Amino acid sequence: MYFAMARKIIAAAVLTSCLMLGQSSAPDDAKDVFERGQRSLASGNYADAERDFGHLLQMGLRSAPVYTNLGVAYLRGGDFDGAIRMLKEAKKLAPAMTGIDLNLGLAYYKQREFKAAAPYFAAVLAADPANIQAHYLSGICHFMMDEFDAAVHALGPIEDHEQNDLEYLFMLGISYGKLKRASDAQRTFARLIEAGGNTPHLHLLLGKAYLALDDYQNAQAELEKITQSDSRLPYSHYYLGVLYQKLGKSAAAASEFAKETEISPNDPWAYEEFSKIKLDQGDTSAAIFLLEKAVTRNPDAASLQAALAKAYVEASQPQRAIPRLEHAIKLEPKNGNYHYQLGRAYLKAGRHREAAAEMTTARQLQVRVLEGQMEALSRDRSVERAPTPAESPK
Repeated sequence: MYFAMARKIIAAAVLTSCLMLGQSSAPDDAKDVFERGQRSLASGNYADAERDFGHLLQMGLRSAPVYTNLGVAYLRGGDFDGAIRMLKEAKKLAPAMTGIDLNLGLAYYKQREFKAAAPYFAAVLAADPANIQAHYLSGICHFMMDEFDAAVHALGPIEDHEQNDLEYLFMLGISYGKLKRASDAQRTFARLIEAGGNTPHLHLLLGKAYLALDDYQNAQAELEKITQSDSRLPYSHYYLGVLYQKLGKSAAAASEFAKETEISPNDPWAYEEFSKIKLDQGDTSAAIFLLEKAVTRNPDAASLQAALAKAYVEASQPQRAIPRLEHAIKLEPKNGNYHYQLGRAYLKAGRHREAAAEMTTARQLQVRVLEGQMEALSRDRSVERAPTPAESPK
């Protein structure tokens, strides 16, 4: 929700040579179909490209170029699961092709599966350290996962190339700030101001950055500048509402979220934040009304489904909560909290056996999370205790 990265999210080059079909004796009509599929990809006719490359697979031409191009067609057409399936097949046949890794990373990235995307961008950088797109996308993934050291490691090397990219400077500046690298953060934000000029968009970025760094005074100054000059800039009222929530100004926050829903009626997040205020005030009916609007606008956001389910449970409507939580779990099956909430809903609905099963699953998932955290902590300590070359035993 920070920003749209459309400029950066461009599928890597497809494999173009007909000689790479994987069949030295490929029939002429297969080569014609391959070339036609490439032309369809280049012109944006993704359905035609899917048909042509799919036909080649049916003909038995199961090569890395065919799988890759079909994967790219799916990727550009928005079928990310299909893209991942095809690209993984291509990867089996051509494991050294970094373009396949880049496209796999993009497919996961497009689904906001940043943890799954990051290793593919890392593989690209291992083979091609100068790949700017992989640096950028790797940095976004780590930034979105709050892995700020890794974000700086990915974004830092391309600073000269991206010195006029406001979103890039925004991410890098926040990452420096989170790492307590004050001088680097100040330098980056100074460049952000220089590149952005005195515009509402710049003030929005600065306000979000200060908000992320818990600098509420500067965040308020920047965000209020926007509403005074451009009161209809999308997300300006949303972030001002978030700020007022953090400052304990619930009435002011509610007013800002209401304004945001008028400006961006198809965006779900202001409805969600507005609902939290209503729940805190004990107005469950109003919260449900707002959350239903949010879910309608993004039915595949598991967090929204779970939030609506929680409101239903609080309103003593567990039967309405259950399908919402089942859908949330379908979207995020390893989320222990959703299994726990579903267990509660089952319990309140009198479905005790199903409640017990969900509670057991929730506990198992929680144990796995704790084990993973302990393992990561153990690795970190091992790195900290590793002797330097001068200290290494002979």
